[in-house]
Amino acid sequence: MTPILPTTDSIWHTAFSSSPIGMALTDMQTGLYVDANEIYCSWLGRSREEVIGKSTLDLGIYSNSNDREAILARLISDGLVLNMEVPLVTKQGSTVTILFSGRIVENGKYLLSAGQNITALKEKEYLAAVLQSELVISKELFESVFRLNPAAVSLSNAETAVYDDVNEAYCRLIGYSREEIIGRTSYDLNIWITKFDRERLKAELLKKGWSTGMEASIRTKSGEIRHVVSGNTILQTKGRSTLLAILIDVTESKQNKEALEFAVKERTKELNRLLEDLQKTQDQLILSEKMATLGQLVAGVAHEINNPLAAIAAFSEQIFNRMGNFGTRLFLIKEIFSKYSDKEINEIISWVIELFTIKPKTYNFSDSRKAKKALESIFIILQIDSAYDLADRIVDLGVSDFVLENESFLPYFKSSPLLDLVLSELNSLRSIESIRLAVERTSKIVYSLKNYGRFDRNEAKADINIVDTIETVLTLYQNKMKTGVECIRLYNANPTISGYPDELIQIWTNLIYNSLQAMSFKGTLTIQIDETEKEVEVRVKDNGPGIPQAIQKRIFEPFYTTKEKGEGTGLGLGIVKQSVEERHRGRIQFHSEPGYTEFFVILPKF
Repeated sequence: MTPILPTTDSIWHTAFSSSPIGMALTDMQTGLYVDANEIYCSWLGRSREEVIGKSTLDLGIYSNSNDREAILARLISDGLVLNMEVPLVTKQGSTVTILFSGRIVENGKYLLSAGQNITALKEKEYLAAVLQSELVISKELFESVFRLNPAAVSLSNAETAVYDDVNEAYCRLIGYSREEIIGRTSYDLNIWITKFDRERLKAELLKKGWSTGMEASIRTKSGEIRHVVSGNTILQTKGRSTLLAILIDVTESKQNKEALEFAVKERTKELNRLLEDLQKTQDQLILSEKMATLGQLVAGVAHEINNPLAAIAAFSEQIFNRMGNFGTRLFLIKEIFSKYSDKEINEIISWVIELFTIKPKTYNFSDSRKAKKALESIFIILQIDSAYDLADRIVDLGVSDFVLENESFLPYFKSSPLLDLVLSELNSLRSIESIRLAVERTSKIVYSLKNYGRFDRNEAKADINIVDTIETVLTLYQNKMKTGVECIRLYNANPTISGYPDELIQIWTNLIYNSLQAMSFKGTLTIQIDETEKEVEVRVKDNGPGIPQAIQKRIFEPFYTTKEKGEGTGLGLGIVKQSVEERHRGRIQFHSEPGYTEFFVILPKF
């Protein structure tokens, strides 16, 4: 049967525009691009406006200048070039490889170029080409494009689905000869495995004018299953609608993709399992390291807790005994106040109220002695009993300045146990304040232990005060430092960062304890904090012997330690480095010479 081809220019233009392969049209006289479709332009990384009116030399697209000369030579000698691999350079500088074909058409006026990007799929025989036009292209040119196209192209009656014509690539795809296809329908040939709704496709084409990217499965004459992607459009030829369909075989790509996806999923599952096991092992090692350090702290912390507990016990017993005779004191107060007028009672009570709000003052030996002598002299002159004892108690309670400044009230206490009673109550208040301080001290130690002993790898980031985390660690080591270590705090900032509280405490614990051990718990520990707009820097410095040059490169290696067997796991600094760099996205450095070592931890605030 004689092939039926559309003859109008609009049909050529539509076919050129609808083709999924990259193509371009070049003026042979000027060497300038006359037209290029979007696919062709995408290879070059340029817009259509950047290509049209330029030459290949203007755009600098040839990776190898000899390729251009070879193409021109073959075009001059043969009039065409078929399936030549050409590497092209994109606007961004990357290289794409094109399987290039070209033919001189329109009596030598134009070069029609067609090609397919085979950078990742060089084994493919099917090329994608580009067809787009602003020129009046003749029937000869359309015929050339139709036959030259390496993709499978068919023309069929849009109403009856009868094939009008197919190219050689279409015949190779479905396995039938051209004579077996023309005049029949795809349903006659039974090539569609995927349900093909031709009416819905026609409706979409009439609405949009084109359709592309539709995937389907076909059955070849031999029964082989192939997978294709199609592009379709409706042409008006000889007073009726013609369906132009272009099929690209993606069977190998689809199979490779599915196999790769399955392999990736299986490998991902395996890696996730390994990662979970490694994470659990690492968490156990980190926790073991923390518990080992915690064991070293227990004896010292117990002593630190026993001291405030002993103070609490003594002061509470004192208060308990005093509260036991509260009724007796009430009778005494009643008897004392019966000797004063209402005005005097009010003045005395106001004086006592003010006395109880005074912040106690600590005196050095010289000032304490002067204050006692001054008070004792006044009490003797006023004939107040127990002058020395009262003066001593007032100085110890830290209110001698207030009493001396209000000397005019002291005659109220002449020949009266009232002052002794007031000082006893004030002493009870001081005992309560001492208990409160002891409780705060104990709570701080317990809080520090709680923070140190806790470990949660899955905890979320939180806003953390750097000073608080460092002070938590210093509280735990206070007992070890108080007899031989001077701790200098150079807190030039009080920053807050977004981080992991448990891990920060672990960082400071390792650095501080390493410094204490290096100094054999005798020396100066300096902790300095500075900040910029985006970062916080913490320095931990000791005046120990320094780290030997020979081992400085290895101190962050997991399980590497210079300590005696049983004294360390060698994980400490490795954990510190991982937490600083991986978990907090920070940096850790150190500098060590004989006589000192200083670690620098730089953490981002956000």
